[in-house]
Amino acid sequence: MVKYMNLIVLGILMFGLFVTPSVDSSTALTVYSPFPGEHIALINPKELILNISVYDPIAPENSTVAVTISGPYGIRPLSAGIPIGQLNASHMFTAINYVFPVTLFEANGTQLSAFIPGQYNVTISVAGSSETIPIYVISPNEIEFLVCVYSNGVPLAGATVSIYNATNGQLLLTNTTNSQGLATLVVPYVYTMTNEYNITAVKPGYQLVYKEVTVPAYRITPVTVKLTTQPITFVLTPVCFQDMGIVEPAQPASIPGAPQPVYVASAFMGTDLSIIINATVSGKPVQGATILGSYLTINGKQFTSTAKYIGNGQYNLTIVLPNYTVPYTLEIYVTGKYQTNTYTFVTLVSVQPNYIAIINNLQAEVENLNNTVTMLYNEISLLKNNITYLKMMISTLKEEISNINSTLMALHGELHKVNSTLTTKIDNLTNELNSLSSKVSSLETQVSSVSSEISSDRSKISGLTSLVYGGLILGIIALIIAIVAIVLVFRKVA
Repeated sequence: MVKYMNLIVLGILMFGLFVTPSVDSSTALTVYSPFPGEHIALINPKELILNISVYDPIAPENSTVAVTISGPYGIRPLSAGIPIGQLNASHMFTAINYVFPVTLFEANGTQLSAFIPGQYNVTISVAGSSETIPIYVISPNEIEFLVCVYSNGVPLAGATVSIYNATNGQLLLTNTTNSQGLATLVVPYVYTMTNEYNITAVKPGYQLVYKEVTVPAYRITPVTVKLTTQPITFVLTPVCFQDMGIVEPAQPASIPGAPQPVYVASAFMGTDLSIIINATVSGKPVQGATILGSYLTINGKQFTSTAKYIGNGQYNLTIVLPNYTVPYTLEIYVTGKYQTNTYTFVTLVSVQPNYIAIINNLQAEVENLNNTVTMLYNEISLLKNNITYLKMMISTLKEEISNINSTLMALHGELHKVNSTLTTKIDNLTNELNSLSSKVSSLETQVSSVSSEISSDRSKISGLTSLVYGGLILGIIALIIAIVAIVLVFRKVA
């Protein structure tokens, strides 16, 4: 806030503007800051911090600027006129964030221990001229509401009072009325702006009432709000919403002009939303009421669900929230009937994607991936073992190949020796063959000579052949006769 006030003062000094300065027609003193009605935040109760800027064209240069501040409950300075500086050559004086400590003030003759919110008068004096500016000292960023709830002219105790930001519907604070029907609520407050609030009061067996309250920028005292409700013979009051184990208290939304009370909830797609409802007659719980919840899905389908009685006048209305591609809002119209009485309220459910289910699915997928990774790791370990075995086999093969190479080298040497020996022997055999060839040639010559002789002998033998054959035949016949004779002789002897 002090920073904003600095900007205001600097803007005034730069552009020569001021906001409704109090100028006495008999003086030329002009007060630019503080300006009438300015709100000063009491950030530290031990200090009152002001921006002071004055101009007096007829006062002498270096004239003393003094300030006297008086406030509620007799607050005033210990000595009138606290000097804070002097006019410069331009007859101006400016002090940014000037601190007036509480030690310079009293209240009804007693040393002041702390400044309090309220209206203060700041009197600035220069060279015999003075101006008094009314300002408001407020508690920073808070406003107090005193909400009184009545029924049939009598204070209503036990009513739930809630305050909402009228701009965005945000719930700011909730309290319960005491035996005098009074609830005190202190909520955030931006003192430089107009603030709008919606205030509701509800109690089982009574009508929901609401009121829109506008707090003006100059308000520094508590705001009193009176609300009047009427008893209801039969009433349904949602207690809470339950979704996936999450319990969300049911708070009425401030929607001016709505035909039924409206409650806002949030839930996840694809889950069961439970609305726990109190059913009362004249404030007493009842059993036997029929409570239905009807709604249209985003696809336009109509569904109806019946609440189940769970005891002590409470009913559980379960709604299955359909899945969809985008977040959506579901309007659930809850209607209760008891004897001849009917009561209705509306629940607006902001349905979001089921991130928990998505996370669970992702966790399951991660678990599957972990299992896959583990399996792959085992397979990799097995491959590593196989690779190690293959390395051993390769090493063994290398040794065997080395041995084979050595053997081949040895065989190559032996083969070289054998080749040398065979070459020598072949050379010897070639020589012998050449010698034999010469001998064969000589033999052929001799054979040719023999053949000539044989031919000559054949001609001679051919002449003797018939004689030889005849002699041989006679010899054979004589031999046969001799053998027969010998056989006969042996028979006779026998």
